[in-house]
Amino acid sequence: MLYKVIYKVYFIKFKNKNIDRLYHRLTIRVLNILLPVIFKIFPGNNNSIKKEQGNKKPEYIVSLTTFPARINKVWLAIESILRQKEKPDKIILWLYEGEFPDKNNLPKNLLSQEKRGLEIRFCDENLMPHKKYFYTMQEYAYASVITVDDDMIYPPDLISKFIMYNKKYRGTIICSIGRRINLEDGNILPYKKWEYLSCITEPSFQVLPIGCGGIFYPPDSLHSDVFDINNLKKLAITADDLWLKVMELKNNTGVLNISGEYPRFFIPIIQKNNINQSNINIGEGENDRIFKTLMNYYKIPATIFNQ
Repeated sequence: MLYKVIYKVYFIKFKNKNIDRLYHRLTIRVLNILLPVIFKIFPGNNNSIKKEQGNKKPEYIVSLTTFPARINKVWLAIESILRQKEKPDKIILWLYEGEFPDKNNLPKNLLSQEKRGLEIRFCDENLMPHKKYFYTMQEYAYASVITVDDDMIYPPDLISKFIMYNKKYRGTIICSIGRRINLEDGNILPYKKWEYLSCITEPSFQVLPIGCGGIFYPPDSLHSDVFDINNLKKLAITADDLWLKVMELKNNTGVLNISGEYPRFFIPIIQKNNINQSNINIGEGENDRIFKTLMNYYKIPATIFNQ
C-alpha cells in the first residue's frame, strides 16, 4: 500500500511546466534516497511470485539482465517487480558468468530476493542487453515474457496493466513507453525525430517499444530469426530495441502503446558513473546506422510504417 501511495505522489503533474520539471527532478532524487530505506524497513511479502500449482506451466515471466556497474542497485528494480499487484509466475535475472564468476560475491540485497522467488541464472556468452530476453524466450516459448530494465523502479500496477490489455489485444506486443517511427517523403526520419508517445494507441507497426518501460511479449510474437545469434552480434549487439523491432516486423506483429496510463516516465535509479548505451546510440547516431542496416538486411520496406 505504501509503495502504491509513493508512486501516486511521484505521478502528480503540475500545469506549470517549470514547476513540474522541478518537482520531477526533486522527487526522483528524494525517492532514490527513500525507497531503498523503505524497501528494507517494510519487507515485501514472502510470496512475491505466484505459487506453483502442480504441473501448471508458468504463464507470465519477468526477465531482465544487468552488468557489473549496476549490480549493486539492480535489486531495486527487482524489488519493484516483487511488489507488483499482479504477481508473475517467475522472475529471472540473467548474468554473464565472465562478469560474475562467483555467485556468493553478489550483493546480499540481491541474493536475499531468491527467498521470495527471484531466479539468478548464468549464461556463458555476453549478449549484452539481449540477455534479458534471449534465453528466457527460448526456454519458455509457451509463456508471455515481460522484459524490464535494470535501472528503473516500476509502478506496482505495471504487470496487471499488461495482462489487462493482453486480454483485449491477443498476440499484440505491449509497451508502456514507445516512440513513433516517422517517415518523410517515404524515408525513415532520424531516430531523434521519432517522438515519444503520450497516449494509448491502437496496435501499429509504427510503434517502437522502449525497453526501459517494460515490454510484454506474448508467445510467438517475434520471428524465429530473433535467436540468430550470429546476426544479432554482427548487426545489433548494442541495440536490442531495434533488433526486436525488426523481428516484430518480420513476424507481422503490431505494438500497442499504453503510455497514456501513466502521467510520466517511471522512477529511474540514479547510478554513479552510469554507463548508458542508449545515450551513445542516440547521441552518436548509432541507432540510425543500425536500424538502416537491419531494415536493408531483412529487406523490410519503409512503407510498412504507413500501415
